[in-house]
Amino acid sequence: MRVLIVEDEYALADVLKATLQNENYTVDVEFDGEAGLEQGLTGIYDIILLDVMMPKMNGFKVLENLRREKISSHIVMLTAKSELDDKVTGLDYGADDYMTKPFETRELLARLRAVSRRKGEIAESHVLTSGDMELNVKSCELSCTATGKSIKLGAKEFLLAEYLLRNQGQVLSREQIAEKIWGFDSEAEYNNVEVYISFIRKKMNFVGVKQCAVRAIRGIGYILEAGK
Repeated sequence: MRVLIVEDEYALADVLKATLQNENYTVDVEFDGEAGLEQGLTGIYDIILLDVMMPKMNGFKVLENLRREKISSHIVMLTAKSELDDKVTGLDYGADDYMTKPFETRELLARLRAVSRRKGEIAESHVLTSGDMELNVKSCELSCTATGKSIKLGAKEFLLAEYLLRNQGQVLSREQIAEKIWGFDSEAEYNNVEVYISFIRKKMNFVGVKQCAVRAIRGIGYILEAGK
């Protein structure tokens, strides 16, 4: 999953980034509200951690603009304030949750899992499935339930496999995949997508997956289909 941290306290942002990366999240960081809004509007983030008190634009305004533009990313507000009115404001503007600093990173991780489960994006077992293929989002292992074989995926392979599984049955364009895996401002070329799709197919073949496949849609992109 891809996370955007919008936090002007550099030390806290660094700690949050390292913690989330250790949990296999892909993380980008912005340090002011205007930059955070610009990044958030790309729509590539699953979760946005959004501080309230920031330079250039406060978190409430960022949140209001994101929801006005129909950005559906889960948004968790971070603030040093504990007043009820602030929490109500954030929730009324469309925040999914609200945390008051200082907080334990274990609680933050639990909150992120909770807001994702509300829309069914993370299974309790941390395993995504399609046909006889499974992906463990904690260990980054791809496995086949029929053969019992498994293999560890590299970072980009894991992100691609996760993205395909979370959107199985949907056609994903090369542009969507490139932005999701390499980032909106990445210089990665679209042939990187083809290369990594090939890597995923090879790993699926290695573990013996037979009941799903990644199919190319000519001129558009790719789709993960079960029963193929």
